[in-house]
Amino acid sequence: MKTKLEYQSDITETNKLICERYWLREGDKRSGFIYTCREIGQKFDVKHQDIPSIVKVNAHLAVLDCQCIDCGTTKICYTRSQLIQLDLIRWRCNDCREALQKRRDQEYLEYCIKQDRLAEERRQATLEYINQCRNIQLSSIPSMTELNDVDKLLLAATVESIGAESLKTIVSLRDNLSLPLSPFSKLDEEILHHLFNRNLLILAPENSYEYVTVNEEQELEIDFYQAIFEFAYSIENLTEILINSKSKKNTSALVADSQFKSWCEKLQLGECLSYLITRSRLNYLAPPIGDKLISILRSCLAECAVSTMHYVIWKSVENAAAYVQKPGITRRHASNSISGNIERVFGKIYSGSWNRNKSFRDASHPQSAMAKIFFDYVFGVDDGGFHYTIDELFSPYSSQRALEQVSYAALGNARSTNYSVTIALDIKQS
Repeated sequence: MKTKLEYQSDITETNKLICERYWLREGDKRSGFIYTCREIGQKFDVKHQDIPSIVKVNAHLAVLDCQCIDCGTTKICYTRSQLIQLDLIRWRCNDCREALQKRRDQEYLEYCIKQDRLAEERRQATLEYINQCRNIQLSSIPSMTELNDVDKLLLAATVESIGAESLKTIVSLRDNLSLPLSPFSKLDEEILHHLFNRNLLILAPENSYEYVTVNEEQELEIDFYQAIFEFAYSIENLTEILINSKSKKNTSALVADSQFKSWCEKLQLGECLSYLITRSRLNYLAPPIGDKLISILRSCLAECAVSTMHYVIWKSVENAAAYVQKPGITRRHASNSISGNIERVFGKIYSGSWNRNKSFRDASHPQSAMAKIFFDYVFGVDDGGFHYTIDELFSPYSSQRALEQVSYAALGNARSTNYSVTIALDIKQS
């Protein structure tokens, strides 16, 4: 390293000697200083703490083989630490460093402005597309008379659970802290998706823009957990739907509707999945929720009520938690064992080896708005979806409908053959 010690013009001889000793190095090594500040202070009867200040005022070290990479200015060092820490290859003087920082700040500002402009362009394009879809929805809203009974029940549950005070929009599923829509978050989203596809919920563009994207196929992809929707019907119509959902209805017709049965089955499955996930998390377990586990739970629910399945799930998770205590067993192993545990516990109950222990509803898993409307108000039983199987609830009404069909067919046969055929066709269509 080539250096040159340069002095102030008015430097005294003593200070010159102090500066020389301060900067003197062994073989020009960068940190090979021969004298310490304490030794210099003792030599010249000066406090060693004052030595760096004396040197800084009276002289500086020019590093001849270190120039600013931008302007070529030679590096000047006033203290030893500056020399030791010096980057000979990438050094910039203060002026050039400040200029570079200003350029970077300006470039970043321009970049942010550009990104904001592009984001606003994307926002406007997305809003335009959302509004186009919204207009299509608004022109395709089914009339109240066209609305089937199952969709009315789903809409009533949505109003009951997440309808805003004004009954013009919903509260997002994310912000709903009162009555749950369904027992399971994924089922909540499925319900909103279903109603949206039926044009019964209309996307509110300004409130939901950030939760909507337009994919490459020019289709809307909506985050149903966070998006805000408007109801397609007036407050009067929504109130009528809600009142009718809680009044006496044609249960036999609903039981015969495959859509109604499908939603009832999803409700009970959601009760089990929600409870399973909660119990597992409490024991630091995470069973994989896939087709296999869903199939097992569906099979169990065909024979056992949700109340019994809560016991089956509780027992299965407890067994898995105990399994972790065994040598060589990880929490993943234990989590994967839960589905098998459910099969075994259910098998013992189904075979009669164990009693059908029924659980009471856990306070952390309250009855949902959908369960109340689909089970309690339809079948006239308290928390029926929790305490009864689908077959137990449906069978009385299925038998009643079968008897009605027989009596109508017999009536038709008694009058004329042609007339009986007409009645039979009407029955199938009802």
